[in-house]
Amino acid sequence: MHQILRAIQKYEFGLAIEEPKVVWVNGPFMPGIEQDITVFRGGTVEEGKRKWKKSALYFRVPKGKKFIADKAYRGEPSKIAINSKEYPKEMRQWIAEVLARQETFHSRLKSFNILGHRFRHGVSTQNKMDLHKMAVEAVAVIIQYDYECGHPPFDT
Repeated sequence: MHQILRAIQKYEFGLAIEEPKVVWVNGPFMPGIEQDITVFRGGTVEEGKRKWKKSALYFRVPKGKKFIADKAYRGEPSKIAINSKEYPKEMRQWIAEVLARQETFHSRLKSFNILGHRFRHGVSTQNKMDLHKMAVEAVAVIIQYDYECGHPPFDT
């Protein structure tokens, strides 16, 4: 019997704000087991920051900078900006546009069906996950190439 890896893995993607560029791909992670904020931090609050994975995106935020994310990343106000009524209208609109670019990327990613269908390649669960990761990264490269060849997610 062949093992089938259901495409229930999730990935963490990051896009540059001022240019159409994929800058971060991390995963796979199991949805429901690791929440988005836990993936970002590289661990849980209960574990403590000292035990968080140093390769996590949390540790890649340059000093004095913030990432823009949706409400799933609430809890890290020193590292992440989330759209809030506390911001002026222009800022809220700009954050909404940045988040829309991320959704455009996700839409393009989903059009390749790599995340929504069974993945039947590989010989073991770990091998399947490694191959799935390679396929997702390849699709991210294809999307980046498309950005560079005249189909960016926003006007530059």
